[in-house]
Amino acid sequence: MGKEVVYLPLGSSWRTQLYVDELAKAALVYGLKARMINISFPLSADSFDSSRGQFNALILLDYVGRLKRDDNLYMGVTAVDIFVPEMNFIFGIADRDRGCAVLSVARLIYAQYESSSSILKERVLKEAAHELGHLRGLRHCHNRHCLMSYSNNLAEVDEKKPSLCQECRSRLS
Repeated sequence: MGKEVVYLPLGSSWRTQLYVDELAKAALVYGLKARMINISFPLSADSFDSSRGQFNALILLDYVGRLKRDDNLYMGVTAVDIFVPEMNFIFGIADRDRGCAVLSVARLIYAQYESSSSILKERVLKEAAHELGHLRGLRHCHNRHCLMSYSNNLAEVDEKKPSLCQECRSRLS
């Protein structure tokens, strides 16, 4: 497994570029370096489900897997809303075997009542680190404050700390 996380902007890159620092911090949770590719990769038309108005995360994940060129971890980062067929939406998805993931910031920044950009940035950090945790072999954690805790909504994302609990840290060793 590589020592670097390569972040690929999927679709328009300006929204994902806003979170470069948080994505780098997410990699640091696991002692990894981060590199953001400075070009956008277009979203494929076949990944868009017009009946849902969302993009299929499984198709995007496969796309990121095909863009992967080395043994580093790759994460596609997008501002579009993503889903898997059995769920209304997801924040992200990871494939440990292929070493790739997709993170959507769409629902993390969707909160008109919030004026604090620090909350939004922390959400991106937590969910990026969560998907990287899956790539490092971690499963969902039952500790609601651990960043590997499953989040079904923004309140659950906000409840997590931007760090691993002791049990998850020990699993990485």
